[in-house]
Amino acid sequence: MADFTPAFEFVMQHEDAARSGKVTVDAGGRTRFGIAEKFHPRLPEEFFSGSAEDALEIAEEIMRRDYWDPMRLSSLASQNLANKLFDMAVNMGVHQAGIYAQRGVNGLLKAQSLASSVAVRVAEDGVVGEETLAAINSADPIALHQLLCELSRQHYRHLVSINPSQAVNLSGWLRRAEA
Repeated sequence: MADFTPAFEFVMQHEDAARSGKVTVDAGGRTRFGIAEKFHPRLPEEFFSGSAEDALEIAEEIMRRDYWDPMRLSSLASQNLANKLFDMAVNMGVHQAGIYAQRGVNGLLKAQSLASSVAVRVAEDGVVGEETLAAINSADPIALHQLLCELSRQHYRHLVSINPSQAVNLSGWLRRAEA
């Protein structure tokens, strides 16, 4: 089953590969190690002004509690899919990542059911429950990963289309989508 530690390392490659602890300001407000003030308004000031080591420890706790655990990623058989979905959850939110996971497995199930004439779908409600986990674990992990990359690219392009000021982030988002 998937493990949090390599998934956290994967996400940190996109958030702060050098572990510098640099604070950035974007649409999410002040952000450090991928944790945005807008989505975590109760963060203490020390998260942004204190040591990078302490902030990284807090970020890791938040990511496990607010992203990894709600998506139930420890139940996935594929570490690669867990890494991808965790990264999507941190960047897009748990609900959106869950919808894309469900949409991805539905796309694969639809392609498979055309051959067998059996249509099986997972509700696209953003809640990763037993049916979603079973569908992810039964899917071809390479094909599902490719679909998740494509859904991520579409998501980021859509964000820029509705808010052109975000275009400065697009190339980085697209690199992230490919991972």
